[in-house]
Amino acid sequence: PAYNEENRLPATLSSVHGYLSGLNIDFEILVVDDGSTDGTAKVVTDFASNHEGVTLISFKPNRGKGHAVRIGMLAAKGDLLLLDDADGASPIGEFKRLEDAISKGADIAIGSRNKPDPETRVNAHLHRKHMGNTFNIIVQWLILPGIYDTQCGFKLFKREIGRELFSVSSLGGYAFDVEILYLARVKGYKIAEVAINWSNVTGSKVNIFTDPFRMLIDVFKIVMRRNKYNQLLTAYETCSAGKNE
Repeated sequence: PAYNEENRLPATLSSVHGYLSGLNIDFEILVVDDGSTDGTAKVVTDFASNHEGVTLISFKPNRGKGHAVRIGMLAAKGDLLLLDDADGASPIGEFKRLEDAISKGADIAIGSRNKPDPETRVNAHLHRKHMGNTFNIIVQWLILPGIYDTQCGFKLFKREIGRELFSVSSLGGYAFDVEILYLARVKGYKIAEVAINWSNVTGSKVNIFTDPFRMLIDVFKIVMRRNKYNQLLTAYETCSAGKNE
């Protein structure tokens, strides 16, 4: 997902494409331009002209990160679907940790900046760390006990599970991660939280004065929609079963 990322995106595209090319696997990189007003789209098209497997999905107006991620996940063709933020804060090499968790039986592997692990290092601004910790405490108390970090932008899904969850989800803002993980819990999917290396990159689009309140409102929406989610998941299962018959 990318919104006005012309400055941070080139380095991320280069590192991700280089890493995946070295794995000798089939891959695609989808950049979802969420109504950018800068040169984000041009950065992607220029890069794609010299690198195979890169696709731009672009729309206007800006709809929010959750909407952009949903569009990308439902368009992706791979057996594994990786959410990776445009800023490159999570080094692409951490993909291996998530892939290992999937190979050991997890349905979803989520990168974590808060799960204790002496082998990983997290460099985050103090105010963002406090804000994230406070939000996580509230989320654990209300809806997702036992998950240290719902908001890290580095998550890996098995294809069919990712498609199911994002087909049912509806939130367009930053709290979409909470919605997705809640839906996964309802379905009984195995979520592996994996400590990863992470470093803050300047240029965050999160407004520390307004976005936390919007996120909390969305969390309460999730709590209020519990019965609706059950209905939607059942409808998705019925529809999928009909297609497979």
